Amino acid sequence: MKKLISLLFLITSINLEGQLLELNYRSPEKKESQFKISFLKQYLVGVNTLGHIDLSGEVMSINFSGSGGFMGGLTVIGTTNLFYSNKNDKKNNLSHLLNPMGGINGSFYFLLPLLKNEKNSLKLSSRFGIKWIQGRALKGFENYFLSEYLMSGVVYQRLIFEDALENQRVDFWVYPHLMASQVGEENLEVFFDNNLESQNYGFGLQTGLVINRKLRLVFLLNQFLSYSVRETTGIPVLRFSLGYRFRT
Repeated sequence: MKKLISLLFLITSINLEGQLLELNYRSPEKKESQFKISFLKQYLVGVNTLGHIDLSGEVMSINFSGSGGFMGGLTVIGTTNLFYSNKNDKKNNLSHLLNPMGGINGSFYFLLPLLKNEKNSLKLSSRFGIKWIQGRALKGFENYFLSEYLMSGVVYQRLIFEDALENQRVDFWVYPHLMASQVGEENLEVFFDNNLESQNYGFGLQTGLVINRKLRLVFLLNQFLSYSVRETTGIPVLRFSLGYRFRT
């Protein structure tokens, strides 16, 4: 199993759309449904306020866009850590846990349209899944821990520039959301010294720009509101990511 995990990390390290968030670029007049399966399409490098640099790649995605504006699907992501400058391993593990793309990550998502016109859209967005995270054990020899997670909020998207003749456009989006995460009690002791609850709740805010549907500049702020020690597991983590999508 560890060889399989290492192989997945190797594949994705040579491979995103903004922090797992799917955006809809279709015109309101387009009513047909679409179903797509893609592999190794998106890559993203990220850095955060805890001094981490990591690389993420989308291994596979299955996406459905309904005629009424509904979107849903399944994504499988792999993330490998390139650099640590922080010496506090509890904070390092917290960073991976708060990252929506942390570890080997499989999740389902859906978006329900609330408002859409030519330049603006508002959608209800939810995502839930499981992450197998490569962490730094405080005791023992464990290398990975599991986390189930849920994110839910509203996505506002606005077209701020478009040149149809040159096939150029810039989109702005913002996604305030609530989140929940669950970690097994045995892993809480090994990776967090019990400074974190088994079931954790918090909030997040994602925002950024998408240029020509390919290049993404993403800012992400996440924080748990349920914790035992604020100095290690109750701190907010700000992440900046730069992503590229090879096929739209």
